Amino acid sequence: MSDLAHILSLEHEAVWTYGLIGGAFETLREPAQAAFTAHRTQRDRLLAVVDEAVPPQVAYEPATLPDEAAARLRAQDVEARIAAAWSTVIGATTGTDRSDAIDALVTTETARLAWGGSAVAFPGLDG
Repeated sequence: MSDLAHILSLEHEAVWTYGLIGGAFETLREPAQAAFTAHRTQRDRLLAVVDEAVPPQVAYEPATLPDEAAARLRAQDVEARIAAAWSTVIGATTGTDRSDAIDALVTTETARLAWGGSAVAFPGLDG
């Protein structure tokens, strides 16, 4: 699987995860909707360029979240894994592709922080 196909699979998971969070926790509905929309947009961009596009799964683990704290941790986890995947792309590209990957990493890391994550020295590499 290519690096972009891997990110696409993670974007499918993010879309599903934020739908789960927004549907389960009214107090998190607004930020989950914003994250859902952002990840759906990124997913659709990747679908347009990835040759070996992977389909979404029916569900992802965990399929339920017991409380808001678990929902926030789940959001941080998915964002951290997407950031790590973008870090790999940054190291393997140049020019505009690299700039786009850096922008995606910054966006993803900013989202992880908004969900309560702690700042790290090297986003996408620390974890």
